[in-house]
Amino acid sequence: MPEFPSDFVRALPKAELHVHLEGSVDPATLLVLAERHGVEPPAPDEAGIREWLRFDGFASFLERYFFVCDLLRDAEDLARVAEAYLRTAHQQGVVHVEFHVSSSYHIVERGADWGEVLGGVVDGCERAERDLGISSLLLPDISPHLGAAAAERALDVVLSEPHPRVVGLGMGGPADNWATEDFGAVFRRAREAGLHTVSHAGEHGGAWEVRHALDEFGAQRIQHGIAAAAEPDVLAQVVESGVACDVCPASNVALAAVPDMASHPLPLMLDAGVVVTLGSDDPPLFHTTLLDEYENAWNLCDLDRRGLTMLARNSLAESFAAADLVAEWIADLDSVTG
Repeated sequence: MPEFPSDFVRALPKAELHVHLEGSVDPATLLVLAERHGVEPPAPDEAGIREWLRFDGFASFLERYFFVCDLLRDAEDLARVAEAYLRTAHQQGVVHVEFHVSSSYHIVERGADWGEVLGGVVDGCERAERDLGISSLLLPDISPHLGAAAAERALDVVLSEPHPRVVGLGMGGPADNWATEDFGAVFRRAREAGLHTVSHAGEHGGAWEVRHALDEFGAQRIQHGIAAAAEPDVLAQVVESGVACDVCPASNVALAAVPDMASHPLPLMLDAGVVVTLGSDDPPLFHTTLLDEYENAWNLCDLDRRGLTMLARNSLAESFAAADLVAEWIADLDSVTG
């Protein structure tokens, strides 16, 4: 197989549509936040933090994820994290990021002031945009494990403090109660308020989750969606709908949604005609970057440069950025690839 053309991919203007703000905290930033709040870090240096971020199961993943979340205590913390990730993304040729921000965690579980949370994230986004020109938007997430009433509460607060960077509502977390609680009503309210709607589905659960997200939530993008590959009728529905799946191969392997990278259904999804974008999900926790995910796709799918360019083009076209910006980025992409 030819060597992965990393410089070529880095030069491609691209968007990242599946990355969680709270899960993007790199080791250096974690150490700064721990010192700022007088918290003993799990390791004394960046190398130690990188090793600590390795986990051996979902329980230890959650332990690390929530340790990091607990360090996000004020607006400056959130600004620091947003800016740091956007700087990292910019170094990989990313022109646009859509951060998932857990509104349920901050509003319902942490009891934080959403205005302060939002203000901090926006401040970090604006710093990066001012310095680097990188674009970013925000997708507040609701968490189904807290129940539909909590999701409604989180949405109430989000809608009470509108901001031009907040363009959509997402959902992330176990789908055990999707069939017994009406989360569709939450998404309908979000759409009526002018927000886009996206949802995690078909990551650890079955293909029915993908169908449910399309039919009941009106999802305009699916985060992961890999289980659709196991059910031809659901896969056909995804293809026919034209709804993109924001796929994160390293995350799927790390969290055992697939047994190993060789078993990942990304090739089947692309061959079927699914519109795919690539994301890094929680990159420090999964020891990946967006460029790594392009390399994973290169290796899995026997791509050539046209295939890599297609993935970059998908990411731009499927973003919720303004149409004039998308057109400008795609023109830049065409100029890079000739």
